[in-house]
Amino acid sequence: MPDAERWKAERWTLGGRTLSLDALEHREIRPNFREARVHFALVCAARGCPPLRAEAYDGARLNEQLEDQTRLVHADPRWCRYDGASKTLYLTRLYLWYKGDFEPAGGSLGYARMYLKGLPEDPRIAWLEYDWALNEAPPKP
Repeated sequence: MPDAERWKAERWTLGGRTLSLDALEHREIRPNFREARVHFALVCAARGCPPLRAEAYDGARLNEQLEDQTRLVHADPRWCRYDGASKTLYLTRLYLWYKGDFEPAGGSLGYARMYLKGLPEDPRIAWLEYDWALNEAPPKP
């Protein structure tokens, strides 16, 4: 399937309806759950995305799993890091692309503060480059 069609192609059946990945995320998950941590759980298989969990998300453990995934992202310099010398907070572009979803927590900075202790009052925010290369599994030894 051509890259341009992978997100818009209606080829997934859910509850008797055929949906695209885009519709599943933007029409079903985001508006119905209103949960910003979902951006660290829904992954696009690119290196710039948070990693895919080795387990399925489970309703009974969903809060714990989303929290774990969000903490993982904020502890990894590929998606979040602070440079004290320049007073710059580098964040994944997920914060930029879905900024409205983070507004209830005070925007990107307010949300990141929940997971990063010791940030100064008003750091400069810069966006990390997003690597769209396929996040391939490492070769088996």
